[in-house]
Parts: sequence; C-alpha cells; structure tokens
Amino acid sequence: MIKDLNTVSYSNISKFEVVLSSAAGEGLKVRFDFGKKLISWSDGYMWNNNFMKSLTDEKIEYLATNLPGTHMLEWMIQYNLGNEEDVGHKTANPAIWQIKVLFDNDDTLSSTSCQHFPNDWSKLKEIIEKMTECTFRLR
Repeated sequence: MIKDLNTVSYSNISKFEVVLSSAAGEGLKVRFDFGKKLISWSDGYMWNNNFMKSLTDEKIEYLATNLPGTHMLEWMIQYNLGNEEDVGHKTANPAIWQIKVLFDNDDTLSSTSCQHFPNDWSKLKEIIEKMTECTFRLR
C-alpha cells in the first residue's frame, strides 16, 4: 500500500478511474487513460449515455496543471490510513466514491468511502465535468 508520495506523483499517473455510486450500485464511472489518450464514461442510469472520446493535448495539459490542486492522491492516502476526518467530512448523502490510480511504474493506489467525502471533492468533480462535459453527480 502506498503510504506517502515519495514513490509516486501526479506526473506519474498513467490512468485513473473515478466511480460515484449509490448503495444500490447505480452510478457513474469515468476513466482517464493518458497512454491511449482516451476518456471513457459509463452511466449506470442510462446505458445509451456511455461514450469514449479523445483526451486532447489541451485536456492533458489542463489535467496536468489542475489535478494536483485537488489533492486527490494526498486524501486517498489519508483515507486508506484511517485519517478521513482530517481530509473529509461526513454527509447525509449515501453515495459511495471509489478511485483507482495506476502509475507508470505499475504502482496502484485505490481508495473508497461511503457517506464521507473529501473536502476537495468539488475540485475533482469540477475537473471531471469540464473534461467530460457531463454532470458528475447521482440523480
């Protein structure tokens, strides 16, 4: 398990996937693959809303510039260490978030939580919505 950012960094991310789901398992999944330069979107509510599109050089640059500002890797590590109260807050929303990050050295970082969202979740959500042009929230 990755316990700090000494071996990985935002510039070493090759793929990452963010899932937002309900307790019933319905939800949304977005995956960014930098090697293939693709964004894939899966909508558990409307199968005909699924798509795959190119990750342009401009979008890659936008992600490289803005993803570190979400502190995603930092709070994922803190959630895995049981320090979610330091980086997040409990909500009444029964949603579950799950993130999996694959780095170019083949290390993987995964984290998940139910009804407890990171303080910087809205920053990550904003990036996802800008990249996909879709709303990233449960219906």
